[in-house]
Amino acid sequence: MKAKNKKRYIIALIVAVIGLVLTACTYFATNIYSRDDVAVITDNVIKDRLIEKDKDVYNNVDQTREQTLHLKVLSGKYKGRTFTTKNVYYPSQMVSQKYRARQRIFVNIKKGDPAIVNPKRDWVLVLALTVTIALMIAIVGRHSFALIISMALSWLIFYLIIVLDVHMNGAHIILLFSLADIIFSFFGLLIDQGFNKKMLATWLATLLGVFISFGLCYLVMQLTGESEMKYETGDYATQDPRGIFLAQTLLGILGAVMDESTDIISSLYELVQTRKDITVNQLIKSGRTMGQEIMGPLINVLVLIFISGALPMTIIYLRDNNSLGSAFGFTLSLGATQSVISAIGIVLTVIFATGCSLLFLKNKKWKWGKKE
Repeated sequence: MKAKNKKRYIIALIVAVIGLVLTACTYFATNIYSRDDVAVITDNVIKDRLIEKDKDVYNNVDQTREQTLHLKVLSGKYKGRTFTTKNVYYPSQMVSQKYRARQRIFVNIKKGDPAIVNPKRDWVLVLALTVTIALMIAIVGRHSFALIISMALSWLIFYLIIVLDVHMNGAHIILLFSLADIIFSFFGLLIDQGFNKKMLATWLATLLGVFISFGLCYLVMQLTGESEMKYETGDYATQDPRGIFLAQTLLGILGAVMDESTDIISSLYELVQTRKDITVNQLIKSGRTMGQEIMGPLINVLVLIFISGALPMTIIYLRDNNSLGSAFGFTLSLGATQSVISAIGIVLTVIFATGCSLLFLKNKKWKWGKKE
C-alpha cells in the first residue's frame, strides 16, 4: 500500500511540475493569439488620479479614477513599440478594470491607437487545471485519469450542444438539452463505473429523477400560467428567455441528481455484496436512511451556490433603495425556482435510486421481511 501511495504521489508531483512549466509558457506566450496583440504595462508605479467623486440619491458613493499606462507591445506588427494610454475605472470595478504594474494585457491597436481589451488571464486557467489534476491524482490515484477523461468529454459534448443550439437558433431547445442530459449522464457514468448493473441502475435513477421532477414542475408552471416568472430579468439577449431558463433547469437538476444517485446506489451495491442475506425491507430502509443523510447537504449546497451567484446583483438592487420583494423578483426569483426544482429532484431520487437498486442489483430471489 505504501509503495502504491508513493508511486501516486510521484506521478502527482510530475504532473504538477509539467503543469507549472505549461503555466509559465502560457504566461510568456505572445504569438499564439490571432485577434488581439499582447502587451505589458512597463510602469513600476502607475500614475493614478481622481477625476471625480460620485454620489447618487441613495448615498451610494463611488469614484471615477484615471490611470496613465505605458505599454510595450509584445506581438503583432507593432511588436517592440511603446504606447501611452489612459484607463478610466471605478474602484468598485463592477463594469471597469483596474490594472497593475507589470501586468500583461490584450490590446487592439488601430491607426496607432491602443485600446485595452482585458487582462491576460489564460495562464491562471492553466495553473488552476494543474492544481486540480495534481490533487486528483494524489488523492484518488489511478481512477483520476477516468475522471479527467470524463470531464474532458463532458466539456466537448457541452460545446457541441451549444454549437448545435446556435445553429438551430434556439429551436427545440428543451428537446436538445433533454438529449444532452441523457448523453452527459450515460458517458459520465460509463467512463467512471464501466458498463455494468450498477452503472445501469445509477443511469436509470438519474434519468427518472431529472425528467419526473422537471415534468412535475413544468406541469405546475402550466397550471399556474407561469405567473411571477420574470424571464426578462435573465441575461438572455439572443434567444427565447423561457427556453434558456428551462435548459438551465435541466442541466442544474442533472448535476444534483446524478451525484445523489451515484452515492446511494454505490453504497447499496457494497451492502448487497457484503450481506448476501439482506432482505428487500432492509435494503429499502438502508436506501431511505442514506437518502435522509444526503438530501440535506445537497439541497444546502444548491441554495448556497444560487445565493453566491445572485449576491452581487441583490446587493446592488438593495443599495438602490429597492424593497426586498422587488430585489427578490429581479435577482433571485429564477434562481430560487431552479433550486426548488432541483430540490424536488433530490427528494424523488431517493425513491428512484432505491427502486433501481432492487431492480438491477439483485443476484438471487429477494425475500421480504427480516431473516430469521
